[in-house]
Amino acid sequence: MKVVNPNDTRHTIKLISRFNTVGDLNMLLYNESTQVENNIKISPTGFSLTNHYQIIDGYFDLTFDFVFSESDKFRIKIADFDLFLGVNKVIYRGKLIAITEETQNFLADNNEFYYE
Repeated sequence: MKVVNPNDTRHTIKLISRFNTVGDLNMLLYNESTQVENNIKISPTGFSLTNHYQIIDGYFDLTFDFVFSESDKFRIKIADFDLFLGVNKVIYRGKLIAITEETQNFLADNNEFYYE
């Protein structure tokens, strides 16, 4: 699960992808409560000042601008469009939550979120 701070508009998440890529990515954020899906285009570093990614030591560092509300819960899917195959190849799929609490004692269980 990825955690972002809703007080910020620029967010950076680190993830391990299924494979490396060099092109533009599509990040789909699906809000589980409002059922609204947002598509964010993310380019390699150097091609965009706002939404970009870089690969460092096998990890994807994605930086993007988005306005979250406190306790928003999202499904996140990052895909790369393969021109040769004509399909989206999923690089990463997971969950994301927007909270201001410290995450060191954060637990997720049975679709509920707890702090110890």
